[in-house]
Amino acid sequence: MSKRPSNGKYHAPAITRALASENPSPEQATRRAVAAVLGALDEIVKTMIARAQEGSYLHAKLLFDLAGISGASLPPEAGAEEPSLTRMLMEKLDQMAEETASAEDKRPVE
Repeated sequence: MSKRPSNGKYHAPAITRALASENPSPEQATRRAVAAVLGALDEIVKTMIARAQEGSYLHAKLLFDLAGISGASLPPEAGAEEPSLTRMLMEKLDQMAEETASAEDKRPVE
């Protein structure tokens, strides 16, 4: 934390001044950001997992997205007899698309 001099003017900490004076290029800034994220990745993931386990939908969704896991890629539950509503709707849409394409193929050319 920086100290406020008696005249009341704010002075940024020395590290902030040093970084600001460097004025890195966009590529350098990107490399630094990536290095900082990778350096903290283990702790970030642990924290996100903890939040997901507490019930945070957004944390869970992001973790699944990062891991490449989606509802479609998960195996069906053992003993699941009824298809999901999503699967039924997707099958119906596929069927309708096929029927539309088939009808367009059979239409006479004018």
